[in-house]
Amino acid sequence: MTIQNQLLQFAEKHFLKEKALKFVHDELDACIEFDKELGIDFLEGNKKTDLIFEFGRYEFQIDKDNHPIIATKINIYSKKLYGPDCDVPIGHYTELTNLNGENLDQFLFLDWSPINFNIDYYIERINKVTPRKYFKRNIPEYEFLTYVNHIFFLTQGRQYDVVILFVKRSLDYLEKTEHKEIEIKYLNECLDMFKQLYHFIKKNELVELDNLSKHKIWERIKLKNKN
Repeated sequence: MTIQNQLLQFAEKHFLKEKALKFVHDELDACIEFDKELGIDFLEGNKKTDLIFEFGRYEFQIDKDNHPIIATKINIYSKKLYGPDCDVPIGHYTELTNLNGENLDQFLFLDWSPINFNIDYYIERINKVTPRKYFKRNIPEYEFLTYVNHIFFLTQGRQYDVVILFVKRSLDYLEKTEHKEIEIKYLNECLDMFKQLYHFIKKNELVELDNLSKHKIWERIKLKNKN
């Protein structure tokens, strides 16, 4: 029997793939709760429900003390960064097992920065819930719709300084007392896009920090999400 077949037989006997796909959720929950106590968002503004977990591979390893280890790797993707033209993992989970099938350790790693912001995902989602009446120029909501559409095109052109300006204008609009009638599904999708854009721009340092802080973008988005 080849080494490959022995490894596959061992993995099937001890259900390594199935266990790793289950325990990755436990480890993720533990990391979220631990960072939450420190006032840190482990998912950096993203949603747990957007994550996709797929088996990656098995590895046979020998550690520094010459102990044999089986590593089971799970690739982690995001729905927002996953499709025919983009299947780069945003993280991975690795579970280490000894030759008795016993767990030795596990590691979880997430990193959103290698992948550009997928604005097409938001264009599709927001367009599905955009009320048709908002395209009429003689109603107040047309102004907000125009700001959102500018954000679409400016993000595609990677003009992030101006993107932040139009996010600010969108929030200015929403904060006016006479503009309280934006339909909730449409509003929630727009706020989610604003939030993800903010985290993406800030983490990748795509604009000067002063331009983010002076408009209090994040504080205002959080406030709208609570309302």
